[in-house]
Amino acid sequence: MRSMSRKQNRALVAAGAMMGVALLAGCSSAAGTDSSAAPDGEAASFPSGDIRFVIPYSAGGPTDVTARALAPCLGETLGTNVIAENITGGSGSVGLQDMISKPADGQTIAIVSPGMVALSPIANGLDYSREDVTSIGVISYSPMILAVPGSSPYASAEEFFAAAEDAPGTLTVGVSGASTPQAIELQRLADEYGVQVTVVPFDGSSGAITALLGGHVDSVFVNDQEDVVQRIESGDFNALAVSSPERQAHLEDVPTLAELGYEDLTLAVTIYALAAPAGTPENAVTALSDALQGCLTDEATIDAIGEDYVPAEYQDGADFDGFLAEAEEVYSTMLGG
Repeated sequence: MRSMSRKQNRALVAAGAMMGVALLAGCSSAAGTDSSAAPDGEAASFPSGDIRFVIPYSAGGPTDVTARALAPCLGETLGTNVIAENITGGSGSVGLQDMISKPADGQTIAIVSPGMVALSPIANGLDYSREDVTSIGVISYSPMILAVPGSSPYASAEEFFAAAEDAPGTLTVGVSGASTPQAIELQRLADEYGVQVTVVPFDGSSGAITALLGGHVDSVFVNDQEDVVQRIESGDFNALAVSSPERQAHLEDVPTLAELGYEDLTLAVTIYALAAPAGTPENAVTALSDALQGCLTDEATIDAIGEDYVPAEYQDGADFDGFLAEAEEVYSTMLGG
């Protein structure tokens, strides 16, 4: 668990963020609804009705859980309904394209990740790029866990990878989509380290987890999320490795892939962020960012997302754009984009 000083810091940030939203709302009310009074590039008022919150993956997975934990607080802070909607397919690209296609007024937002925004267009030749997205701010961060059933014959990562080397392609690994960072990292595992597994993509982590529980795959490489950690703690799953550069505090006995000799395999992390279509007015972006910042200091929202996954310090849209630029450069080099 994080220290009280961290929670106190969040409380101070929350107060400032909520005050910013309140001031924005007051200014919008004072301005009225006459669009001619709004500066160039700004909407007359925001929000102007219900906000549609696109979740580009299926219900029950980490993307869905994170978005639905955040939506009520955003709605309360902004004084409107935030309606979550799952639009699945294409490793998140179908939902993202739906969001991009809507008016750039802040009334349609989405939960996104670098893999969805930067990797999928390069890997699949899609007709959108990160330039079509306005970043609002970072919601959460989590690496991937390589896990097997508790009954698996592989008690350690060393045993698992040794078996993969002895019989290339026979071990199956479930992932949350074909064009995801974890799928690409498993490709790099084969290309750069000579360890070949068979990647089995699903539409979200929940499908991969269900397949592992049903004995349909040998392992999964999925988000470090609370339901997975609970299954590890119960003995249903055995965590073999994590993809973060350093060990996770709540999984201190689980080695990193880098520790195991796969030094470069640190890209399989999920950074969830809030985004809107490119061209969204600055006042809407500011209101959404202030609301997000406040919600990420709200204890109920933190508990719902998972305290281990919410950054201690708020990272805004510019910070997320930096992550996207770095990911785009790496994936372009890897995939020849």
